[in-house]
This record gives sequence, structure tokens and C-alpha cells, in this order.
Amino acid sequence: GRLVHGTTIGTNAILERRGAVTALLTTGGFRDLLEIGRTRRMAPNTLFDLKFRRPPPLVPRPLRFDVPGRLLASGEIFEPLDREALRGIASVLAAEGVRSVAVCYLHSYANPVHEEQTRGFLAELLPGVSVSLSHEVVPEYREFERMSTTVLNAYIAPLLETYLAQLEAAIRARGCSGGLFVMASGGGVMSVARAKRFPVQTVLSGPAGGVTDSVLMGRAIGASHLITYDMGGTSTDVCMVRDLRARVTTDNVITGLPLKVPQVDINTVGAGGGSVAWVDPDGQLRVGPRSAGSRPGPICYGRGGSEVTVTDANLLLQRLAMKKPLGGKIRPVREAVRPAIRSLADRVGVADEFVMADGIIRIAVAKMVASIREISIARGHDPRECVLVAFGGAGPMHATQIAEELGISDILVPPLAGNLSALGLLASDIRHELAQTLLARIEPPAMGRVAKAFRELTDRARDRLKAEGFLEDVTSFERSLDIRYRGQAFEVNIPVEGDEVPASEALQRFHTTYARMYGHANEDQEAEIVNVRLGGVARTPKPALCMTVGSGDPVLEKRWVFFHQGIEGVPVYDRDRLPPEEEIRGPGIIEETGATTVIFPGWICRRDAQDNLRLAWTRH
Repeated sequence: GRLVHGTTIGTNAILERRGAVTALLTTGGFRDLLEIGRTRRMAPNTLFDLKFRRPPPLVPRPLRFDVPGRLLASGEIFEPLDREALRGIASVLAAEGVRSVAVCYLHSYANPVHEEQTRGFLAELLPGVSVSLSHEVVPEYREFERMSTTVLNAYIAPLLETYLAQLEAAIRARGCSGGLFVMASGGGVMSVARAKRFPVQTVLSGPAGGVTDSVLMGRAIGASHLITYDMGGTSTDVCMVRDLRARVTTDNVITGLPLKVPQVDINTVGAGGGSVAWVDPDGQLRVGPRSAGSRPGPICYGRGGSEVTVTDANLLLQRLAMKKPLGGKIRPVREAVRPAIRSLADRVGVADEFVMADGIIRIAVAKMVASIREISIARGHDPRECVLVAFGGAGPMHATQIAEELGISDILVPPLAGNLSALGLLASDIRHELAQTLLARIEPPAMGRVAKAFRELTDRARDRLKAEGFLEDVTSFERSLDIRYRGQAFEVNIPVEGDEVPASEALQRFHTTYARMYGHANEDQEAEIVNVRLGGVARTPKPALCMTVGSGDPVLEKRWVFFHQGIEGVPVYDRDRLPPEEEIRGPGIIEETGATTVIFPGWICRRDAQDNLRLAWTRH
């Protein structure tokens, strides 16, 4: 009935710089804003990287054009758009083989008339060329971020439009009668027609599905604060969920390019099952961020890999699944790993190969713990109040170690843990994210403007959802305000209820949130509303998983496993055969297709009524 698709086509096109030949039309005198930006180096890791060079803009200078015409900040037309200048520019674009055009005029968020006139004019002169308008892509102020995001949208639009059209044709040919939807970065899904127009909204959508499904599971078990922990082959993605709401941010960057679209605030670290262990010039052991990838992959996969990975270390310690093929296909070979880890141990000066393998895993765990601290402790949240939701192929394997480091005593490993992000696509609601820049002090007279903006955005969201076939009984609307202290450069997003928001309530919520995030609040300082935001949501049916308990002994075998030391006779369980609510005391290993759960000593595990594995720490 419904096909939901998550894709990295746009992401890869940006990373590999293989998008369409794109031009930029902007207000006279602003063609170099794309390159000047905010005069920041945009170095991804440190200000002091002497070798860092900013990547060149996606649109080279010869394809950036000044267009005569000017709007004031109020939206008033100061100078009319010059159609003759556009005619000359269009002839140059045709000669240069431009396939996509980004249009970003000054203050178009306040009045889109010039951008809409430009689109109509280009449609006549350059039929078939994709056109992205900044007031549609990012209807907010801040010219550089709006321009950068519009260029990114234009750069990948032809590629995504072709790809999605082919996908639509393919599923129709196979008799799929339901609608096709695409996962968005903000945690919802959108229609394929909207994804073609605004492909930039899919760029950072990869891990969002797992967060969505984790929220549903948190609601089912009555937990309101979660930390989602998704460990795959290359990286680990973590997200803080407070009151069953994942934080969404619009201040994002991809390869040094600002990307101002709503995105679930996920922190990524280069530590995954395929992360390579290596020795730096000072003789220190490092793990990641480089990965062995899927080919050649870890040594134990037998595909030509020669460098020790986290997966190899787990296999040597016999924590990894050995009875069930990994992913249903790969049977890892333990003996192939020993010589490489022995060689690495000799280089580092470690006498025991098992201690060496355990050290590799400890380093990876330390990196993941640091990533979780960034989204929790560094932002005023206590991880001990949260349930750790562990998924991905490698997440359940390291969950107890991470929880111990953070003082977390409650872990949830969902069913189908290795495929939770895919399952999350079906659990995601349809969302339309809308915004309007307001720039008003928080005082009673301004709140009328806020209410008016909310009503206008609600009407627009309702019309869009109705056009996509969703009825009023499944729709709802989520409202929030971007607020800052006057004089600050960036805002804090504050959820609110209803269109009519009292000024005192908005101000108090802002002070409270600001104090939690930064440790203090300036309650005697003026604050202002920058943007009004609204999410139009159409609730979709959620997938229901039925728990089945397989017949036979749940214990597959007993084997030696290295934890803090080697332990003989550790039971290895088949997850599908575990009786509900029966306690398993660690140490133990639980195997399933797609994931392995490692229960360290001091932990108790049970299979609950929702088919989750619930792990509780007994040592405090």
C-alpha cells in the first residue's frame, strides 16, 4: 500500500561533486557571496589545520550572474527586475549547457515576486532546465545560508528527478499500486513529487528512520528520554530524544557548505564495525575513522581484507555471532584474524593478542561515549535519565560497555535491530516543514503577528496535505518559535502550543531552555522572535510486529568468551527462542540475523512483551 524510500543519491552527488552544471542568479553586487560566505574557513575539525583548503563553490564564478533589480528588507520593490538582462543571461546559460539554475535574490523571503518572475521568464527561454527558488527552498533570512542551500538543491535536482522518475516507473511496472514516499532529513517522509522539487531535504536523511522508530518504542515502554545509538559498518550515529521529541536543527554543514534545512540532530563519529585499527607515527594505537568498507571489508569476511577492524577484534574474543551467518550470508573465519592481531600487538608492545583485541574495542567505545557526551552532558542533559536504544548491526554488541561508561542502567535492543532504520521509514509520518521570518521583540503587540503567521502556515500545510490525499482526521500541526537574545547571531527553537502564544509564556520557555543548554539565562535582557515554524503532519499506519517464540532449546552452545578476562562456558542464545520475561544473567551472547547482543557480567537481560531485549545493570 505504501513504499517509503531512503536514499543517499543526493548526498553522494554532493560529496563526489558529480551534480548538474548549475548557474546562480542573484541580486546585483552579490554574485561572490557564495564564495565569500561569512569569511570563515569552515575547517571541519580544527581552526589550526594548516593544510585545510576550502572546497571551491559548486557554481564557478563565470556561471554566477548579477541581475539588476532590488527589494528592500520590508519586501518593498526598490528597483524592478530587468527582463532584458535576464534575456542576455539566458542565452549564456544555453551556450554553457547549464541544466539547473539557482535563483537567490536579496530579501526574497519577504517578497518572492522577483524570483517568481524569473522562473516564468526562464521557463520560456530555457524549457527543460530545472529552476530552484530560494524563497521556496529556505523561506528565511540570512542570505548566505539561503543561497548555499538553494545552490545545493539546484545542483542535485536533475539527478534526483531522473532517479526518482525511473524508480516510479520501475515500481509501477511491478504492479505496486501504493504511493511512493521519500525519507526527509527532518524525520518525516514526503511525497515523491516534493522530493523532486526539493531534493536537498533528503541529503541528511540516512539515519533519521532509526530515530523515528526508537521514539515509537520509547512510547510503547513508557520511557520519555532516550539516547539512540546506531552503530553500523563505517560510523556510529547518536541522537538525544527528550520527552519523546528528537531535536531538529537547521544549522547544518555538508563538506563545508551550509545546509539550512530541518534535520534530526544526529551526531556521527567514525567508529563502526569496519573501522580500521592502526598505529600512528608515535606508536599509539588508533581506531578509525578510516573504514575497511564492505569490500574488502574485515579480514574475517574472507574478501581480501588485510587490516584489523573492530569486527575482527570481536570475532577473536568470540563475542560475534558464529552460529548465525552475518547478514544471513557471511560466515566469519576466526583463525584468519589471529596473525594480523598478533602482528599489531607486537607493534604496540602488547603481550597478549586477546588484550590487544579488547583494547581495540575499548578505544572504539571511548569514541562513541565521547560522541554521546556531546549530545547529552555538553547540552545540559543527564544520560543516566535515559534509556539507551541500541541498534544497527554492531550497536547491541557494544551497548553494555557504553552504558557502563555513561552510568546508564537501562538498555533497549529492538526487534530487527540490524534493520531498524529501514523499519523506521514505515513508522515515519508525512511532514511538511514551513517557516516564516518575523524579527519581532517578544512583547504583547507582536504576538498578534505570531498568531497570524501560524494561521497562514497552518492553512498552507493543510492545503498541501489535502492535495496529497490526507484527510483532516489524520493531520496535526506542530508549532515552534526561533528565539534569541537581541544582539545574538543564532537562535534557540522553542516548541509552543496553539496559535495564540502569550508573550510571557514564550519568554519564560526561552529562558528555561537557554539555561538548560548553556548553564545560565539573561532574564533581564531583551529577546526577539526570529522565525515562526510549523510542521504539518499526516499520521500514517505504523508497522505491527508479532512476537513469535521458536521451539527448541534457546541455548545454541556454550563457549569461551573474553570479557575483562576469558570466561569458559558462556551460553550463546538464539533470540527467536528466548521465552518472554525470563531473566538471563550475564555473561551471555544473544544471536539473531543482522545483529548480536553481548551481555557483559553484571547485566541482566529479558525479552519483554514488545519483543525488545531489555538489559538492566545490576552493579552501581
